[in-house]
Amino acid sequence: MSQSILHRPLTIIVTAMLVLTPMLAGPMPSASADGDKDDKVAERATIDQELEDLRIELGGVNEELADTYLALAETELMIPQAQQELEDAQAELALAREEDQLTGERLTAAQDEEKELSGDVETGQDEVDRSDDELAEVALSAYKGGGLPSPSTIYIGGGSPQDTVDRSMNYRITMASQGSRLDTLRSDQAVTENSADRLTAVREEIDALKLEAEAAVERTTTAEEAAATAKADLDALYATQQSQRDDLEAKKVKYQEDEANLETRSSTLDEEIEELASQEREREERARQQEQQEEQPPKDSGGDSSNSSANTGGGWVYPVNDRLNSNFGWRYHPIYHTRKLHAGVDFPSACGTAVGSTHSGRVIARTYNSGAGNKIILSHGIHNGKLVTSSYHHLQSYALPVGAQVSAGETVGYVGTTGSSTGCHLHFEIQEDGNSINPTNYI
Repeated sequence: MSQSILHRPLTIIVTAMLVLTPMLAGPMPSASADGDKDDKVAERATIDQELEDLRIELGGVNEELADTYLALAETELMIPQAQQELEDAQAELALAREEDQLTGERLTAAQDEEKELSGDVETGQDEVDRSDDELAEVALSAYKGGGLPSPSTIYIGGGSPQDTVDRSMNYRITMASQGSRLDTLRSDQAVTENSADRLTAVREEIDALKLEAEAAVERTTTAEEAAATAKADLDALYATQQSQRDDLEAKKVKYQEDEANLETRSSTLDEEIEELASQEREREERARQQEQQEEQPPKDSGGDSSNSSANTGGGWVYPVNDRLNSNFGWRYHPIYHTRKLHAGVDFPSACGTAVGSTHSGRVIARTYNSGAGNKIILSHGIHNGKLVTSSYHHLQSYALPVGAQVSAGETVGYVGTTGSSTGCHLHFEIQEDGNSINPTNYI
């Protein structure tokens, strides 16, 4: 009988089960699932914001071409997440397969041990039964013959001294043999009982391992399906990406004349505003001369501003309460790959959002053109020797007429997407003597 098997500790198997417990956990806890959901929502929000920013940058681009580019951009923004999901699915599949293999190995080992223990228990029981039978036979003979001989009967009736010695020796040998056999019987019974207990534990372990094996197979199947789905999704995105790239190139050729309309502009970015600024400066000069002739003291107009554009609000403010999206300066066009000066800043606001005057002043023009769409222009008077104006582009509608006096924050129009615009937003510019400058110098 194998003592190593009979006395094998369960700690090894228990330890293995503890190590594998995380892999046998099954579906993710709800907290983890909620975390994944939150991550996906955040990822989608990031993608949407990037697409919103790109849409605003596509000013001056044919709408069909812009939509094609944005569709391609969305696909390309989704690819990294799809790649990560595929990697996660493949990692989960590898763990599931490893779990399946380890569970199978443990089940095989337990079944082998069960087979060996079954043989040991059967053999041990046979030995116990045989020893038990022999002892019972001795007891029966003793009973029939009046019991085992006593030491006194050995010496009484002896034929000779030698006969007495022989009978004494045989008596001692017989008694020693029966005692030894009884000890062996007790030992064999204990070993057999231990083996039987271990066999019961192993059989219970086998039942549990069979359930684990079924769960491991199910997890592996689920992981294989998830990995296959993630791979198919990523392949579909790559195929869509290639198709959209081809479509974009075709549309670029179709609308190639639009590129000519994206010419690099000089520092004097808006001839219309430059002319208006010149006229406004002349108007303010005439107003000052008239005041001097009438010997009237100038009204408090807030710093160097003329009284025709009185500063009634004090200070500069944002035209809308939204994030500033696109900075002033030269930027690389995402479709035509040309450099163009972005003459202002953009605010991605919803259509219909109220647009406030960035400073106190006066409405000097309401215009429309194919680029700026509905545009309102305000004069804020002379600051540091320069006439400062602000303009608000792509408006849905106007709120004030030409000539109206405004204070800082007062509504002058509403956000729209008129003109060369691919989405609701406010394009905002500030000019000094008609030349556009970085609005962040003021706001």
